[in-house]
Amino acid sequence: MIPVTPLLTAVTVTKTFRRNIHVILFHCKKVYHMTTIPLKHLLIKNLNKEASGVEALFSTYVDLIESNASESTHREFEKSIMEPYLNTCYGSSSDHRSYDASTVTFKDALKNHESTSSTPTNPDLNTMPTNDICRVQQNYKAMRTWRKVGRGRNLPNSEKNCVIRLFSYNILAQYLLEMHSYLYKHHNQRTLEWETRKKLLIQEILEAQATVICLQEMQEDHLNEFLKPFKEHKYNHLYKKRTNDKKDGLLLMYRSDVFDLVEYENVEFFQSDVEILNRDNVAIIVKLSLKDSPETQIVIATTHLLYNPKRDDIRLCQTQILIAELERIAFIKNTSRGPTYHPIILAGDFNLQPKSGVYKFITEGSFLYMGKSRTLGPADHRSLSNSLIPPHLYVTDSCQHFCILLKRLRNRGEGKVMLENSEKGLSKTSWDSCDKNQFRKDEVNVRNKNFQKIQILDGHHVNFGSGSLTHPFKFRSVYSHIDRNGQNEATTHQDGWVTVDYIFFSEVELIERYTLPTQKQCKAVSTIPNREIGSDHFSTGATFILRKKLRQ
Repeated sequence: MIPVTPLLTAVTVTKTFRRNIHVILFHCKKVYHMTTIPLKHLLIKNLNKEASGVEALFSTYVDLIESNASESTHREFEKSIMEPYLNTCYGSSSDHRSYDASTVTFKDALKNHESTSSTPTNPDLNTMPTNDICRVQQNYKAMRTWRKVGRGRNLPNSEKNCVIRLFSYNILAQYLLEMHSYLYKHHNQRTLEWETRKKLLIQEILEAQATVICLQEMQEDHLNEFLKPFKEHKYNHLYKKRTNDKKDGLLLMYRSDVFDLVEYENVEFFQSDVEILNRDNVAIIVKLSLKDSPETQIVIATTHLLYNPKRDDIRLCQTQILIAELERIAFIKNTSRGPTYHPIILAGDFNLQPKSGVYKFITEGSFLYMGKSRTLGPADHRSLSNSLIPPHLYVTDSCQHFCILLKRLRNRGEGKVMLENSEKGLSKTSWDSCDKNQFRKDEVNVRNKNFQKIQILDGHHVNFGSGSLTHPFKFRSVYSHIDRNGQNEATTHQDGWVTVDYIFFSEVELIERYTLPTQKQCKAVSTIPNREIGSDHFSTGATFILRKKLRQ
């Protein structure tokens, strides 16, 4: 055992690490190479937590094993705001120029992280005088208002239109909060208790008076208790837990006195035989009809995409599958001008920032990914090839299900979705017989990842492995992400105040939005959650006009 000393220098850390790293690599060589978590971040975290260097190394070894199978561990180290460890590791001295090159590299990495991930400096409501608490709460209320846009100032005739208000919120699952409690060490611990947060969350959601509510990170064992007040307000609901061993998921609620449920789909992005789709994220899609106008229908979806900031390629694949399912459910009919679709609203925590590659794909309808890096930026040492999703899933580069297209255009096959779904008991092997009956061998080569162009009808073809994606919808974002004064808006704090939560819409008219705070305003808000805000995200909301269809 290494004796515990009040001063742990970079030299001792480096020597201890060098003496023991071969043990870690020998026992978890495969885990080490497969994990995307930086080893030094694991070691730094455990050095700060454990009593000795050996214990820290053992904890690092355990973390590496867990990280290979646990998305939550990936999320911990990707999402975390690393604390400034220089004082803990080096004492009060700031002159480290005498160390060797390897030590300086280790030290500089800490300095760089400290400069970009400083300890939160926002005020804590629990240490403020009562007058200051009221002022902070009033300031937050002033930032979160429903602001009319466009024709919302002159509401159209209600007999021909339906007003739909949608509210979306990542409510922070309690087990994730407790699993990553170090992220909330600067918070008042009483405000982090579920009973305290639950009351704030329910109050804010009900006050929005939304007709549709989309929640992310809804913990399964909290669901029944959470739903009670919403059932009293005539909300029906659908819930989809994340796949495998995850304890949270998505909750979509809608007013039963306004809508009837026509169809729904619980989408699983996890596909066991596809490496790029081995994450447990999910989505819910519903098709709703108006009670007083059954011919008028709208498709609404919510999702929570992968967090890992370095893997936009995975989020792009998840979005491709999500839009393919939206296309299937929103489709109405083919016309001489092309297919027509029901209006769509898509909301959730997308874990991507404005103007990123996936954002551009959603809002612009196309994206060239081939040759780009995993972050969908300029190419690095690992550039993307021409194919992301393998052809055996039968999802085309235009975000459509190939089997569905054959059924629509040729009236061939059963029009099945060729994706695994644990909820429905569908696995890869269950499609073997369907493959043989539904497709000619020369139609889709499922083992070929090279470019394939397949003609379905004259003038209508689909692509696999083209290196780019397209979709048929004209999505717009409810938020412009910059306010009228040029200040960036924010929905959460991830090494700084950023936007990751969105509401996209197509074929409905936006008339009102629930305003977001700017990054500058966020600095005046206490660290969240707090006594006023029940989550570590800000909620988003919008009001739309849906045109009613005339009876045929």
